Amino acid sequence: MVIVTTRIPGVANMVRTVDHSIEMEHLGPEDILSFFEVCVFGDQQQPWQDHPELEDVGHKIVDKLKGFPLAAKTVGRLLRNQLTFDHWTRILESKEWESQASDNDIMPALKLSYDYLPFHLQQCLSYCALFPEDYEFHAEELVHLWIGLGILHSDDQKKRIEDVGLCYLTDLVNQGFFKKNVSSFGSPCYTIHDLLLELVVKVSSYECLSISSSNVMSIQIPPYVRHLSIIVDDADVKDTMTFENYKRGLQALEKRFEVQNLHTLMLFGEYHANFSRVFHGLFLEARALRTVFLSGASYNVEDVFPNFLKLVHLCYLRIKSAGLDDDEGLCISSVLCRFYHLEVIDLQGWKGRFSSTRYMSNLVKLRHFIVPREELHSDIFEVGRLKFINELRAFRVTQEDNVFELSQLGKLANIGGLLGIYNLEKVHSEEEATESKLINKSHMKELILGWDVRRSNRDPKFEENILESLVPHINLQLPKKAFAPLYR
Repeated sequence: MVIVTTRIPGVANMVRTVDHSIEMEHLGPEDILSFFEVCVFGDQQQPWQDHPELEDVGHKIVDKLKGFPLAAKTVGRLLRNQLTFDHWTRILESKEWESQASDNDIMPALKLSYDYLPFHLQQCLSYCALFPEDYEFHAEELVHLWIGLGILHSDDQKKRIEDVGLCYLTDLVNQGFFKKNVSSFGSPCYTIHDLLLELVVKVSSYECLSISSSNVMSIQIPPYVRHLSIIVDDADVKDTMTFENYKRGLQALEKRFEVQNLHTLMLFGEYHANFSRVFHGLFLEARALRTVFLSGASYNVEDVFPNFLKLVHLCYLRIKSAGLDDDEGLCISSVLCRFYHLEVIDLQGWKGRFSSTRYMSNLVKLRHFIVPREELHSDIFEVGRLKFINELRAFRVTQEDNVFELSQLGKLANIGGLLGIYNLEKVHSEEEATESKLINKSHMKELILGWDVRRSNRDPKFEENILESLVPHINLQLPKKAFAPLYR
């Protein structure tokens, strides 16, 4: 049995296989009040006992929620931030309630909760308007995007902006705008309710625009739009008429807004490559891009961005392959090492080939270089220049050239993920090992130390001394056995 839920009666009539559908009513007065009390006070048995002055105004606010659980959740979490009569009265008397068009209109309650968010949380949330409905976000994905957009800042030198981003995400969950779930792969993820996404799309429409086949001809495009996403569904490609109409609509975009003003571009859909020629012409003058996310790419980047070399302002680049058979014939260009403003490069989902990463150390602002193979890290010359890098999965010690000496690692104070150090049999002294300064890397989460199993110069006592010189910071989260020597 398959149960379909929808807010649109026409959809229910289209998919139903029985004579009638079940219309879910709003929660009754007692149920919505009980749920509201839980959202505000938690599991207290007598929720109003400690705040009797709030009970009357609280009941009046509940009346305005019209039985909607989502409204009770978001407004309730707004109210629990300040359990004061003045704050609750301001919420009750807000003019936002006056825009409620009917008893089925939930938007005023959601908008009220959004308006009371701090600006930095509004900003983080607004860019989610670019993503498809029901998109499953991962915590690192959101934080990396916010870094690339330049909206995370830390006033505390001891607090990394990655930690700031995670705090912002926690705040948005606590405020009810994100819901923490488990993805189909079993990993934690975050989703936005479709009504909340509808709100975010509305409030950010002055600068964020998401285009699909259903709105490409009718959507109003502000002249100052800076952030654009284009979503291509499977049906847009498989149906010839839909494909041609969408193609014409995309071609017409060139005359509807100033593409040279775009700062963000996202392309979604496994088959959006079918429009690559259209994109090639459309984005010819898109030279101010800071953030690029290509999800479902089955082409070389230059096929869509003919002036890719001129994207000198690029701060964030993420590419996920479509997973097609011919993806292995594609290649990521080595020109990435010329984009000196890049802070995030996420190619974990790229199935094609990679050019040399030897000169990635030119990107001195780089914080995250996420790739599927560890040798793409170990090939980087003078990795010590990447002083903000968060993770280095493989560093292989050599003595032939000082660009791979342990002293390079001593400069990486921002390591917050995995650090893998191999070929330790080539370390000649304890002093050399100490230059890695592992003891100072307080944010590091995982450490791997490796000796070549085929080494001829085995010296257990000397290797033990080297190991003692590589003791990590006490904050390392994994047990000691996780950084025991790996012989390979």
